[in-house]
Amino acid sequence: MRPFCIATISAILGIIMGLYLKSIAFFVILFITFLIVIFVLYKNIYSIHKYIKVSIIFIICFSIFYLYTFLLEQNYQKIDTTYDNQEIQIRAIVVSGKTEKEYKDVYEIKVEAINNNIQNHTFNMILNIKRNKNSHLELEYGDEITFKSIYETPSSQRNEGGFDYKQYLKTQKITGTTTVKPNDIIVLNKNKTFITNRIIYNIRSNSINKIKQFLPENSANLCTALLLGEKKELSEDINEAFRKSSLSHMLAISGAHVSYILLGITTFIKKLKIHKKLGKVILIIFLLFFICLVNFTPSVTRACIMAILQLSASILFRKSDIYQNLAISSFIILAFNPYALLDIGFQLSFGGTIGIIIFSKRLQNKKGKLKETTKEEKLNIIKLAQKIIGNIKEMCIVTISANLLIVPIMMYHFNTISFTFIISNLLAAPILGVSIILSMIFLILLFIFKPLAIILSILLNPILQILILIAQFSSKLPFSQVLVPTPKIWQIIIYYIILAILFYKKKGIQNINQIVENTNKINKSKISINKNKVIIFLIFLIILPYIISIFPSNKLIINFIDVGQGDSTLIQTPYNKTVLIDGGGSETGSFDVGEKTLIPYLLDKGIMKIDYIIFSHFDADHCEGLLSVMEALKVNKAIIGKQEKLSENYNSFINIAKKKKVEIITVQAGDKIQIDKSCSITILFPEEDLISTNSSNNNSVVAKFAYKLNNSQEFSMLLTGDIEEVAEKRLIEKYKIKNENILNSTILKVAHHRFKNFINKRIS
Repeated sequence: MRPFCIATISAILGIIMGLYLKSIAFFVILFITFLIVIFVLYKNIYSIHKYIKVSIIFIICFSIFYLYTFLLEQNYQKIDTTYDNQEIQIRAIVVSGKTEKEYKDVYEIKVEAINNNIQNHTFNMILNIKRNKNSHLELEYGDEITFKSIYETPSSQRNEGGFDYKQYLKTQKITGTTTVKPNDIIVLNKNKTFITNRIIYNIRSNSINKIKQFLPENSANLCTALLLGEKKELSEDINEAFRKSSLSHMLAISGAHVSYILLGITTFIKKLKIHKKLGKVILIIFLLFFICLVNFTPSVTRACIMAILQLSASILFRKSDIYQNLAISSFIILAFNPYALLDIGFQLSFGGTIGIIIFSKRLQNKKGKLKETTKEEKLNIIKLAQKIIGNIKEMCIVTISANLLIVPIMMYHFNTISFTFIISNLLAAPILGVSIILSMIFLILLFIFKPLAIILSILLNPILQILILIAQFSSKLPFSQVLVPTPKIWQIIIYYIILAILFYKKKGIQNINQIVENTNKINKSKISINKNKVIIFLIFLIILPYIISIFPSNKLIINFIDVGQGDSTLIQTPYNKTVLIDGGGSETGSFDVGEKTLIPYLLDKGIMKIDYIIFSHFDADHCEGLLSVMEALKVNKAIIGKQEKLSENYNSFINIAKKKKVEIITVQAGDKIQIDKSCSITILFPEEDLISTNSSNNNSVVAKFAYKLNNSQEFSMLLTGDIEEVAEKRLIEKYKIKNENILNSTILKVAHHRFKNFINKRIS
C-alpha cells in the first residue's frame, strides 16, 4: 500500500470539490466510503484492516483539502466583495523586483493592513506604478510602503472557454491589483522581510544582472530562463518558437534541468573527495536553496523534492519508491497552495513525469545481442553505433511517454498538437544538457573569477544561440503545430481510460502455468477481441461530437464576443454555416486579440472553418483579429466594402487572402448574400458615392442579417460597423425616401459610439 498516493489522490478530489462541486461534496465522500465498505465485505477478513486504513486516509485528506479550498475560495470572495472598486489605505511589503511594462512598473506586494486594520490572512497583490516624467519611484525588495488606491478585482473569463485571469492569479497566491502614481506612495521602512528571503532575492537578482553584463540580450535571457526559471524578459518571438516546437518544457525548469545541475555539483563534490553521505547532505541543502531561488515554481519544486527524497532514502539505506516520491511532492505543493492544481506548469510537469514512469518501460524493447566477430575494429564500430542508436531510441521513448499523458493537456490549454515533437526534442536535448552545465559553471565563475567567466561566455553564447535556432527551425517544420478544437473534460477522461486499457498489464501473468495458458487460448482471444471492441467504442465516443456537428443543428446561434477594443460577432446558422463579423484589435500595444482571444474562442466551440468573414472596415480595432483568424483557420469567403482609400491593414488582408486562397467579395448597398436556405445578408451601406469625412468609419459595411423562422415570421439583426452621424443620416434618409422598413430589426448591433439617431428612431 502506498499511503501518500492515496492521500494525494484524495487531496486532489477534495480540491476539485472545493472549487467546483461544493454542493455535492458530502454525498461524494459518503458514496466512496460506502463503496469501500462494500468492497471490504467481499474480501478476506484478514484484509479488512488494510481497507480500513485506506478509507481513513481518504476521508481525512479529502475532508481537509475540501475545507481548506472552500475556505480559501470564501476568503478570496470576501476580499473581492468588500473592497472591489473601493478606495482603501494599504500598508504592504514589496516582495518582488520591478517588471517594466509599456506605461508602468509592476511589483508584487504582501498586504499587511487595509484601512489600518491588520489582516489575519495575509495576501499578495499586484501594484502598478504609472510612469511619470515629473516624478520617479524605484522600490526595492523588502520595502514597507503605504498608499491610497482603488482595489481592482481581476477579471474572470470574459468569453466561454477564454483565459481566466482571476484563476491564474490565484495559482500565484495573488488576490487583485491596484494602480497608483509615484507620488502616492510613502516608503515607511527598509528590509522588512526575513533576512533569508533578502539573501536569496539578492543572489537571484545579482545573478541575473551579472549574466546580462557578459552575454548578448537573447543569450542572457535564455540563460536566466534555463538556470533560474526567469522567463519574463525572453522575447515574444523566442517564447513562441519554443512553444510551437514543443520545447516549452526546456524553459520551465524541471527534472532534466535539476538532474544536469546535480550532475555538475556531484562531479565537483567527487573531485573534492568528500564523503558520500556528507556529499548527499550537501546536495539536499543545495536543492532546498534552489527551490527558494527559483520562487517555488511547481515544476522545480516537484523535481527537487523527488530528488531530495531519493537522496534521503539512500542516506538511510531505504529503497526509494518513485510513486511515493511523486505523490509526496505533489501533496506538499498542494498543501501550500491548492490552486497550484490549476497551474499549467503543475499539470505538464506532473503529467509528463507520470507518463515517463508508467509508459517508458512498457515501450522499451529488449536489447538485441551483438553477433560475435573476430574483427575488433568492426566490433567497436558496431558497439558505438548500437550505443548511439540505443540513446536515440531511449530519448524517443522518454519523449513519447511524456507526450502520451500531456497531449490532452496541451490540446485543452493551447489548442495545439505537434507531430514533430520527437524531431525537435532529439535535436535540442543534447544541446540543453551542455547549455545548462556550462551556464551553471559560467554563473559560479561570475561570482568568484570574472576573467575566466568572460572566456567561457565566448563558448556559451554560440551554444545558447544554437538552441534558439533549433527552436526556430523546429517551429517552422510542417505539422509542428496543428490547431485542434478544445477537447471537453469527458473526452480527456475517455482518452486516459483508453491508455489504461492499452497499457495495463496484470502482475504475475508470467507465472501462469503454460498448460493453463494453452487451455485458455480461446478465452484469451475472446478477451482480446472484447478489449479491442471497447477501445474502438471509446474512440467513437470521443469523435462523436464532431460527427454530429456535420448534420444541421436546426438552431440559429449568435455570439457577441468580448474582444476588448472593438467588437466581434459570430453567427452559426441552422445549416451549420459560420459567419464572423469583425474581430477586434488595438491601434497600440502588441497584444494579438485574434491569436489570444478570438481563435481560442472559435476552437472552444469546435469551429475550424469559417464560411463567411465580414470586414465592416479596416480600422485595427475591427480587423486585426480577423487577419489572425485568416492566417490560422480555413476561411472560404471574405466580404468587404468598397475602399475610399487603401490602408496597411487592407494590404495585409489582400496578401493573406492570396496566400490562403480566400475568395474576396466586394459589396455595396443593394447586394444580397444567401448564406444557407434560411439565412441571408443584405448590404445596406456603403453606396457607390463614398463619404470622404472620416472615410474608414463612415464607409463601414452596414448589413442586415435575416433568418426566416417560417412563412410569416422573420428574425433580423442590423450590423452597423463604426458609422457616425453623417452616415447615419444618409442611411435613414435613403430608406425613408424609398418608404422601406428595411432598417426595422429584431436586434440592433450599435456602432462604436452612442448611435443616437438610430436609437431615437424606433427599431422594432
